[in-house]
Amino acid sequence: MKKQIRIIGHFALLLGVFGLFGLFGLNNARADSSLYNGAAPRYTTPAKYSNGLEHAVYISANGDNSNYGGSSRQTLINNDVWKLSNKPYFYEHLYLKNSNPTGGADISVAQFLRFPKDLSGGSAPFLPVGDPATAAVITGGTLGQFTITKPYGNSNIVINGSLKPQQSIDVAVPLAYDGIGLVYTNAYYEVRENNWEFDGTSLYFRVGLPIDVQTYPDFMKGQYLVTYKDQDGYYRQATDVQPLMPQFNLENDIEIDNVNKGLGTNDGTTLFSNATYRVLGDQMSANNGQPFWDMLQSRGYAPVWTNRLLTYESFTAGYPGGSTPTDPDYFKYMRDILNHNGIGGINWQVVKVLVADNATVTRNTKWNPLDHVTLYDPKQQNNSTATEIPVTKDNVKVTSNNGHINYNGTLDTSTPGVYNVTYTYEAVYSDSVKRTISKTIQVTVPGGSHNNGGSSTNSNAGNENGGSGNSSWNPTTPSNPNGTGLPNYAAVKGAAVYATKTIYLYKDATFRKTQRIVKYPKVKQTDRPMFVVTGYSRSNGGALRYKVRDVNHKSKTAGKVGYITANRNYVENVYYQSARWNKKITVIAKNGIHAYKNKNLTGRTKTYKKWTILNVKRLVKHNLTTRYQLKNGDYVTANKKLVIEGESHRIVVMSYKK
Repeated sequence: MKKQIRIIGHFALLLGVFGLFGLFGLNNARADSSLYNGAAPRYTTPAKYSNGLEHAVYISANGDNSNYGGSSRQTLINNDVWKLSNKPYFYEHLYLKNSNPTGGADISVAQFLRFPKDLSGGSAPFLPVGDPATAAVITGGTLGQFTITKPYGNSNIVINGSLKPQQSIDVAVPLAYDGIGLVYTNAYYEVRENNWEFDGTSLYFRVGLPIDVQTYPDFMKGQYLVTYKDQDGYYRQATDVQPLMPQFNLENDIEIDNVNKGLGTNDGTTLFSNATYRVLGDQMSANNGQPFWDMLQSRGYAPVWTNRLLTYESFTAGYPGGSTPTDPDYFKYMRDILNHNGIGGINWQVVKVLVADNATVTRNTKWNPLDHVTLYDPKQQNNSTATEIPVTKDNVKVTSNNGHINYNGTLDTSTPGVYNVTYTYEAVYSDSVKRTISKTIQVTVPGGSHNNGGSSTNSNAGNENGGSGNSSWNPTTPSNPNGTGLPNYAAVKGAAVYATKTIYLYKDATFRKTQRIVKYPKVKQTDRPMFVVTGYSRSNGGALRYKVRDVNHKSKTAGKVGYITANRNYVENVYYQSARWNKKITVIAKNGIHAYKNKNLTGRTKTYKKWTILNVKRLVKHNLTTRYQLKNGDYVTANKKLVIEGESHRIVVMSYKK
C-alpha cells in the first residue's frame, strides 16, 4: 500500500515470449475500450496559437482515441483489450486546424511530432514502424499540400505546409512495441508536438491492467485500520479508537483516479493497476454515528499535516501479488494487524495530539489535571518527529461534566467517585484551518480508607515480583507526595524503565500465573528488557503496577502491552537521575556511544568506544530522559544500558603455555 505519499513499488510487464496476458492470466476485461480516458467525456479541446492554429497530439488503438494532449488528463492503454504483445500497432496523431474564418489568412505550419523513445532518453520501448516520414498517413489534406521530413533521424518528424481557413488535417504515425524493453505499469510515456517557435502539447499514456475491485485485497470487508507512527518510528494500531472505525464502503468512501485528474475524480469502480485511489474521511461516519473526524478529534487525534491538512488517504493500486512495498519500515509491526480477520486492509494514519490516561487518585490528594496530559504539535506527519508543546492553562482547557475543578485548576478529590476530566486544545493550522482536539479521561477517587479499600487475599499477588505485602516499597502514603498519589520513586508516565531481575508481563494488575504474557529472564545490563510506562494500576491488594509497552525493537515481544511490577528491586528507570561516583562514567555499549553538541543529541561531534571513561560536568534533563554533559561541553546519553556511573575497566584474561 502506498501513503500519499506513500508506497507500492512498480513491477515490469514482460512483453516478450510470454506477453502481458500470458504472464498474469487475465481473461476478463473490465472496460470495453482499448484506451481508457477516465470516467469524464473524452477531452477534445485543442490548444491554439495566437495566429489561429489549433493543435493537439493524441494516440489511437483499435479505433479508439485518447484524450487530447495539453490537458491535465492522461490516457491508459487497456492491456486486457489491446495487448501490445499480440496487436503491436497503435498510432500517434497530430491534429492541426486553421481556425481563422473563411476569407482569413492562411497559416504556414512547421510542426514537430516527437515519439516516446525520443522523449525518454531512449528508454521507452516504442518505435515508429518503418520510416516514419513515409509511414505517416495524412487525412484531410490534398496531394502535395504537405511534406514530411525527419531532420533528426527516426526520433521525430516535421510536417510542413499551409492550411487554408477552416481546413484541418490529421497526421498518424504507426508505433509498435520493440519487443525488447520492459513496459512498467507505473511508467508514463510521452508523445509531443511543438513548433520551431512555439511550445506545443504533450500527452502522457501508460499501460494498465484492469483490477477487479471486488477481489482487490485492499478492499477487504470489515473496518478500516487506524494507526499512528510512534516516537520510536514504528507504526502502532490506535487500539482505543479502532472499534469506532467505519466499515469499508466502496461506493461511499473510495474515489478512484486512473488518469491523474486529482482530488474530486470519480472513475466509479473501474480500477487499473498503479492508479491512485483515495479514501475520503470527510464522507465517512464512525461506528458511534459521529462524523469520522469528530470521532478521532474528540479522542485526542488529528489528521496528518504535510503543509496542508490531509483529511483523505491516498494510495496506489498495486497489482495483487505483483508488487512489493518499497518502504519496508512502513509495515514494521503491522503484519499481525493486517492479517487479522475482520479488520480491513486500508491503513488510515493519524497523529496523536493530546495523550492522557485514566487515573486513580487517593481521596483528598491534590491532583492537577495539567500535570497528567502530554501535548504534541498537531502540524506534523507522524509522532516520530513530533515536538512536545509545554502544557499550560492557556493552551489546554480543563473541564469536568460531573466533577468540580477548583479555582487553582486542581480536581476536587474530597468525595469518592468516578469523574470525567476533558482536555481541549485549539489546533491552529492557518487563519482559515482550525481543529478542536479534545481528550476525556476518567479519574477514580476510591471510597473508604486511603489504601484504596483493599487488602491482599491472593497469594500470587503477594509474592510475585514484589507483592502488596512489602510496605517498605509500596507505601500507602508517599513520604514525598508528588501529586500523583503514587510513591515518590514511581516512574512518570512516558518514562522508560528496565528490568534488573526476572519479571513477567501480565494481562491484569493482579498477578496470576494464568495471566502471564511474556517472561523476561535476568540478563546482563546492556541487554535488559526495556518498557515505556503508559499508566498505573494497583492489584487487588493495593500493590502498585506499571502499565507498559514493550519497546525492545529487535525482539518478537516488541509492542506488547500489559502490566509489570513497580518494585524497585526488580524495575528501575532506564536513565540515571543524578551524577555521582566522582562525576565519571564508563561506556559499556558494544558499539560505543556518540557525543553531540546539543542536549537533544543533534550535531554529532565524535564517538567513544566501549570502556572509555568520561568526565562529567553535570546531568541535565531532556523531556522524560536525561543526558550527561561532559566537561568539554558535549552531551552523551545517560541510558544505563549504554553507560555506567563511575570508572569501570574491562578484565582481560590471558592464557599461556607452560
